[in-house]
Amino acid sequence: MSRITVMSAGNGGQALAGDLALRGHDVTLYEHPLFESKITAIRERGNIIELENKIVGKGLLRKATTDAAEALAEAELVYFTAPSTAQKAFFELATSHFRDGQVLVLSPGNFGTFALHRAFLHAGKQVLVAETDNLPYACVAREPGRVDIKGVKKSVTLAALPNSEYARVEAAVKGAFCTTVVRGENVIHTSLTNTNSIAHCGPMLMNAGRIENGKGTFRFYTEGMPPSVCRVMETADRERVAVGAAFGLELPSTFETIKAQYGVEGRDLYEVIQANPAFGGIDAPSTLNHRFLAEDTPFSMVPAAALGRLAGVPTPVTDALVALLCVATGEDFLSSGQGLESMGLAGMGVEEIKRFVLG
Repeated sequence: MSRITVMSAGNGGQALAGDLALRGHDVTLYEHPLFESKITAIRERGNIIELENKIVGKGLLRKATTDAAEALAEAELVYFTAPSTAQKAFFELATSHFRDGQVLVLSPGNFGTFALHRAFLHAGKQVLVAETDNLPYACVAREPGRVDIKGVKKSVTLAALPNSEYARVEAAVKGAFCTTVVRGENVIHTSLTNTNSIAHCGPMLMNAGRIENGKGTFRFYTEGMPPSVCRVMETADRERVAVGAAFGLELPSTFETIKAQYGVEGRDLYEVIQANPAFGGIDAPSTLNHRFLAEDTPFSMVPAAALGRLAGVPTPVTDALVALLCVATGEDFLSSGQGLESMGLAGMGVEEIKRFVLG
């Protein structure tokens, strides 16, 4: 049994906390004080998170809290599952309460390990930061304390910063995760392996009229991704894979990733999306002001394109999607997103970055 803290009581955080508790771990669920109502509701259920569909059971948490000091005091392993947009708010409160020797896993990382690695060094704390490429679940919290697990990925990719410390992270998560963990080559690998930007950014833009019209819901991953949308996704995906190749990484395509994670078959991206039952029941957002864009554009597409420019890899479709989404949403994702400066990579060349992430 491990003492684990899950940071964020969103969909994925509740799913992970409930699942880990079902597996016999000592689990604390921590939420930012701004969202205390979620914690209050879970406490009223007796600190129980009920899982249904692909995972069935009631996980009893040790505690649910909005107090960072309380949440982190005894944790051996910490998972952060909030969207990347929330990293700053969470860690402004929490960083000082981490202890030397703790392992922090961002799920997903979205290049966030770089900033947190720097933050802990500046705070004089020896906290090992790692990340997975994605959340292991496709899930929806029906209400606080009740989560519909629509699917569980067959595996996720894990890496540490630096990756020379991977064995320590692997030991910490052994038996304390819900699916198979595959070793990533480094945190650039895991961040670029996250295919959410491909699955979300292009389709959100190309369905913007339908989303903002508001006259009826539609299934985002199936109805919202006809062959024409999937062709745009596939082109942006090839750019992502090419950026990885410039850093010595062999990345799977989104098509290959969906096949491997969900065990579905098809001849192209359109067919495997349509064949995936975990995607079938998920409604599209009702607004462009949604984490599909607020997270995946600035924290996935923007840094991927920045690394591409550094390595001399053209990313015209990715650049076009970012530019159009900035206009459509009125947000300056290029300024707010993860750039080379915020990641601490400004002034480095490709080979220097490769050495840095390996350690």
